[in-house]
Amino acid sequence: MDRQYLQTLTWLRAVAAFLVVVAHTMRASEVQYSPDDVVSYFLPLNILDLGPFAVYLFFALSGCTLYISNNNKIHSLKDFGPFYIKRFMRIWPTFAVSLLVYLVFIEIFRHFYISDKSLWIADFLNDYTLGNIFQYLSLTFNITGPSDLFAGPYWTLPVEFQYYLLLPFVLLLMSAKRFELLPPLIVGCVLYFLYEESVFQFDRDEFFKMGFSFFGGVMIAQYHKGAMYRLPFCLSIVAFLFVILIAGTIRLDIISIPSNIPFISEKWNLYGVLALLSVYLAVFSRSPKKTNKFLVFLQSYGEVSYSIYLFHMIFVGIATLLVVNYEIYGDSAKLFFIFFFSIISSYMFSIFTYRFVELPSIKIGRKYARRLIDSVFFKKKGR
Repeated sequence: MDRQYLQTLTWLRAVAAFLVVVAHTMRASEVQYSPDDVVSYFLPLNILDLGPFAVYLFFALSGCTLYISNNNKIHSLKDFGPFYIKRFMRIWPTFAVSLLVYLVFIEIFRHFYISDKSLWIADFLNDYTLGNIFQYLSLTFNITGPSDLFAGPYWTLPVEFQYYLLLPFVLLLMSAKRFELLPPLIVGCVLYFLYEESVFQFDRDEFFKMGFSFFGGVMIAQYHKGAMYRLPFCLSIVAFLFVILIAGTIRLDIISIPSNIPFISEKWNLYGVLALLSVYLAVFSRSPKKTNKFLVFLQSYGEVSYSIYLFHMIFVGIATLLVVNYEIYGDSAKLFFIFFFSIISSYMFSIFTYRFVELPSIKIGRKYARRLIDSVFFKKKGR
């Protein structure tokens, strides 16, 4: 697959990570931490306060990139093992390290947080048990609960991993080379139907509700293989900025969605559709003729986006502690302090965790996946 094509997806992943950080800095700054404080508001950042859209974007990107990297590798049930090993090692070790870091930070937060304990940021004060830690490490807490422990963004991790469990079955069905788009389309529709009918009682239902975005990403990647046309890069950028503007104004209720449109009238579903449109624009965009420093930075930010997603709440929490203890109050002062501190610190820290946690875990996953593939190969030859 063309490297530039993968780069556009990495750039889009960078945008998704940035939007998640923006959303949580807005949550931390839109309240009063003391009678002397005021609620922060800055329209450009409020328009970019698109956490749900960003999560849909992450899911759609995952489905798209995983199809690209695995569509020629799943031919039988024996190919499932290497896929699962690589995906587990891709997300779990870094998640486990982040959970350990959060457990330490929670104790620091308990000691230094002196403001209203009913505020959103005070979720760091939620009580937890040893059993809860194991529930989170098992990536089953979206089924069993409890929700909203340790770090808010964690809720997406079991959902993502459960999509990984389904994906090889979908790829196997797609390998039949007839009606290739049907398997992901059917799975996405079935998941949403199960959500609508409340067939399964999970603690959180996003696995069903958001599945269409992951498997929609698979469909976009598959459709790309036979397509010949490409959009000009500048046109794709303009179209994506328009998508962001639409999503932001809808979130702020500047634009209202008609209530009689099936599926789309539900705001979160519309975010998912807009996320799929964004991935489509990235996939079908022509490569830029020249690179520049901003695109190089986007590439770097996208590469470490998983660590940014996992660890950024620590820096939002630290920024909030500094706000309440040093009285960094006021509309702009509080907002921009939390924003810049969180953006810069989470990026710098994530460069470190990407190098020393993510990359080694990925290499180990590939190593053991290769061993499993080789063992199966030699068994076949022995026969």
